[in-house]
Amino acid sequence: MLFFIKLSIYQIYMKKEISRKFCVAPMMGYTTPYARKLYRILSNNSFLFSEMIATKTLIYSQNREKIIDNDFNNPVALQVGGSEIDELKKASKIAINYNYDEINLNVGCPSKAVQKGSFGACLMQNKQLVRNCIEALQNDRIEATLKCRLGLGNKLNYEFFEEFIDEISKSGISVIYVHARNAILNGISPQGNRTIPPLNYDYVKEIKKKYPKITFILNGGINNLNMAKDLLKEFDGVMVGRLIKNNPFILKEVDKKIFEEKNKFVDESIINNYFNYIKPKVGLESIFRLLSPLLNIFFSIPNSKIYKSKINEYMKNQNINLIEELLIKFVNEKNLT
Repeated sequence: MLFFIKLSIYQIYMKKEISRKFCVAPMMGYTTPYARKLYRILSNNSFLFSEMIATKTLIYSQNREKIIDNDFNNPVALQVGGSEIDELKKASKIAINYNYDEINLNVGCPSKAVQKGSFGACLMQNKQLVRNCIEALQNDRIEATLKCRLGLGNKLNYEFFEEFIDEISKSGISVIYVHARNAILNGISPQGNRTIPPLNYDYVKEIKKKYPKITFILNGGINNLNMAKDLLKEFDGVMVGRLIKNNPFILKEVDKKIFEEKNKFVDESIINNYFNYIKPKVGLESIFRLLSPLLNIFFSIPNSKIYKSKINEYMKNQNINLIEELLIKFVNEKNLT
């Protein structure tokens, strides 16, 4: 009975129009189900992403539930990595079963491991295959989208980017996320690929003119909310990652600044809400994984060494209540709420 109640609620939800004005980027090891829960507590409107999950893991892993669980954190996308057509079709069905609003194909990750699996940015070398992959993900119950780069290698080439989008557009795709840099497949790390290749927002502006019916979401180099708001004057939406990873409390400003909702009072209850969610999972899940969405604030805020030391001590002993108290004190002291 409970299943049917949840399904009915979800069907009602699905009738709502989804905004992608502000998206939190998929980040390996970070945008876990726990992070997405925290992000949703902080922002009602941000569009969320899972971390990238290989299709084989999605289909065959016994730990799939812990990886892709979606506790009604909608609107949210499941990002997958893969190029096997049958596997992508199965992945799309799984995304529907877990109540995701969208399934997104990663064609932007440059890591060696991803290349070895024949997915990620290296797929941009075969635009016909990428089109086939998108078509495999498509059905009438979930949006199939793409996240890509501008191109490959050290030199920017608009013609390459345009020809790639030309082919992908034949699938009928309606949403494309563009990390506005090239991907360099050899010689630099994935971290370097996020900063070293130069940004070029103009390519995204140009392709939007050619395909006005496709929603293009801009990713890359957006390091504060004022910048994000300014870019929304020219782009359909923005996607940020490291900004939120480093301090998720920035999300509490998104509904006000980006979606122009009335300012809402936010206090330490956001910490309480999140801890009420994770406490039943202590002992069933790694305490680091449960707390990781919050831990980066200690690295992004000055003078937090004492707090980091205490957090490590409490984590070793799994003193979840003491960690909660310490986080509330830190957040209030640093005026993060």
